Amino acid sequence: MDCSLLLIVSLGLVAVVLFLWWKGIVHHGRILPPGPTSISVLKDTLKALKEGNLHHLAENWAKQYGDLVLCRTVIGDLCFLNSAHLVREVFDGKKTENVTNDRPSTFVGSYVYYNYSDVAFGGPARSRHWHKLRKLLHSAIKFYGDGVERLESALQAELARLVQSVEARVEGSVSRDAIEKTCQLEMHSFYSRSLQRILTAVLTGEAPEHDCELPALLGQFVEAADKGITPTTDSALRLFPFLRFLPGSYYRQLCGNLQTLRDALISGLLDKAQATRVPGQPRGIVDVLLDEQKKEGNDWLNDDNIRGILLNIVGGAYITSLETLKTLFFFLVHNPGVAANIQREIDHNIGQRQPGLADRENLPYTEAAVLETLRLSSFVPLGAVHVATGEFTVNGMQIPKGSVLFQNLWVMNRDPNVWGDSENFRPERFLDDEGQLLSALHPIRQSFLPFGVGKRSCPGEHFARSRVFLYVTTLLQKFDFLPPTDRKLLPWTRDSWTDAAVLQLKPYQLTVRQRS
Repeated sequence: MDCSLLLIVSLGLVAVVLFLWWKGIVHHGRILPPGPTSISVLKDTLKALKEGNLHHLAENWAKQYGDLVLCRTVIGDLCFLNSAHLVREVFDGKKTENVTNDRPSTFVGSYVYYNYSDVAFGGPARSRHWHKLRKLLHSAIKFYGDGVERLESALQAELARLVQSVEARVEGSVSRDAIEKTCQLEMHSFYSRSLQRILTAVLTGEAPEHDCELPALLGQFVEAADKGITPTTDSALRLFPFLRFLPGSYYRQLCGNLQTLRDALISGLLDKAQATRVPGQPRGIVDVLLDEQKKEGNDWLNDDNIRGILLNIVGGAYITSLETLKTLFFFLVHNPGVAANIQREIDHNIGQRQPGLADRENLPYTEAAVLETLRLSSFVPLGAVHVATGEFTVNGMQIPKGSVLFQNLWVMNRDPNVWGDSENFRPERFLDDEGQLLSALHPIRQSFLPFGVGKRSCPGEHFARSRVFLYVTTLLQKFDFLPPTDRKLLPWTRDSWTDAAVLQLKPYQLTVRQRS
């Protein structure tokens, strides 16, 4: 009897595995992409979502199943696009773009972004209203993107202040018998405060006063929103919305904090602007949006749309720029030869004058170092999530309606067939034989999608890269960045980043030495 029971159980397990395998390959006559079919796949997926490292699990699946992976679970279908070619075809292809560019429902989109009244979480992407909102977002950013003088002036003013503050700290740290002028800086707070001030100035058109609360509110809101958008938190609040009302619960505290910070931030941005603005003479992005709302025929643009777009700009412009700068200087300290190359390029082309955006075309190595940082770090490892609103075909295989679509940047940016020594920090990979930046149409650049493609691509690429360029050139012109003197430098391992919706480099300190 024991042997018979064992045989029945074994046959049952085999049948389940075969059924899962069959479901993963053929479903009602459709050819589906390959993917994991073991009984443990749901447990593995939920564990990865909880720990924030789904990209590591997806990396293993990509090695096993290839460029297109479909993971079928009781909580839904997850589709991973593991090559730039597939991402372009799915999100920007004429046959598929109308069913692949919407967002899945999220608690943050509903609760924080005024019931999907924004661009990033809102939709549907094929609707006329959403296209109008996206066009407005583009025009607001373009106020600085095309108005180079405005952007440059705001950045240079803040960077001059930042340089003065570092020089003061260096002078204050120097003893009488010191040979070199140095100080220790904690890099997260160093960059975060400055970026908060820059973004406040860009939004309002005015440099914040010393006692202005807006910069700090901006940073606090983004950090709280980043916690709210994690898969585990978002899923819990979507499935059980009553959790935010439970006294003493983590979810009640998080939601209350998010709403308080959001309302204070939006009030701080809009109240003064509405009271002091001169129609037709915008000082910053807030004024641009308010001017648009007052134009004849723009009744479709309501207050929640304005608020949602402002939150999109805050969320999109702050944390990724912060992580780019933190990680770039972290890489430079681990690769001092690259830092020296950038400084030689700055010294040769700029000298001692203040760097400007026009210098970008003459500093290809510096530009390449920024691109290499975006590639190797992959801060948003699975990209911004899409959902399939209809079934579609790619590579001869069907992707079911309702599938969550991930652009696996983590795998794409480490593909040895594209990058060769993909784990090394080597800016030269973005340069041609003459040392010039590769064209955007070069196969290497076409394989690199840090800002996405298609209708949902990031509209702030020029804005973001301009900010980072001026920070890098201004700081490396004036200072050397070296390992800390009173502790070990944070090691360069995967564990040095905190897994989350946006990968974040753990706190670290550097020594800053004034250049002679």
